[in-house]
This record gives sequence, structure tokens and C-alpha cells, in this order.
Amino acid sequence: MKIVFFLIMVLLTSNSCSAQNNIDFYYQDKTKATATDSAAYKSYLENIPKEFLKKDDEVLLFFNNAAFIDDVITINGKSYNFENYTCGYRQIRITKSEEKIKIISKKKESMEFNLKKGIDYIIINGGFDNKWSVTFSEYFPTMECL
Repeated sequence: MKIVFFLIMVLLTSNSCSAQNNIDFYYQDKTKATATDSAAYKSYLENIPKEFLKKDDEVLLFFNNAAFIDDVITINGKSYNFENYTCGYRQIRITKSEEKIKIISKKKESMEFNLKKGIDYIIINGGFDNKWSVTFSEYFPTMECL
């Protein structure tokens, strides 16, 4: 019986670790922010209608449009269509109270990760090798059109 319990524990542990093998994680701290990043944040504040701006209790997700053409992304149960190619990134707000983000893509494998304290922005890209790239950022990032 002990052997069966041990084998189940090993399988559960290895399964939970391998679930994150399809994600590359990166981190940007405030000390790396540039003047261009500040200009991007100022532009965001000036050009996005106030009701769509990120609130203090929210995290702003940036999805690379080029990586998700003709895909449907589900974030914590809510679906978003990426029907047409548009240059740049799509911005989606989620509340920090959710603590965990689960993203399902029709084209890619699903992924799940915990929110980190002090993080207000997360950039999500999808590589051609079916890997996800997740960048946690303490500051509003400057992103170029791809």
C-alpha cells in the first residue's frame, strides 16, 4: 500500500511540474524601465477611454496579436476571439483577487500560473514551437508592432 501511495505521489508531482514545461517565464523590474516606457504609459493614459483603463485592483494582460491569429483564448473562463490580424497587442484586464491565471488556447496547450505581488502588467506571447512566453512586469512596457 505504501508503494502505491508513493507511486501516485510521484505521478502527481511529475505531472504538475511537466504542465509548466511549455512556458518560458521572464521578469522586468522597475529599475529597467526607460524613458520610452514612461512615454508608452503616458500615451496609454491619454488615448484609452477612462472606463477601460486598468484599475489598482487589476492586472493588465498584453496578448501578442500576431501569435494568436484565428485563435480563441479563454482566461479564467472568459473567452476572447483573435479573429483578424491587428498590429500590436490586445489588452485584457483581470482582477488581482483571482490570484491564479488559467489560459486555454484552441491552437496551443493550456497554461496556468500564479499572479505575483507587485506585478501590474503581464505580456503573453506564443512561440512557433507551441511554447508560451510570459513576462511579468512592474512597469507599463513598450511594445512594438510585430
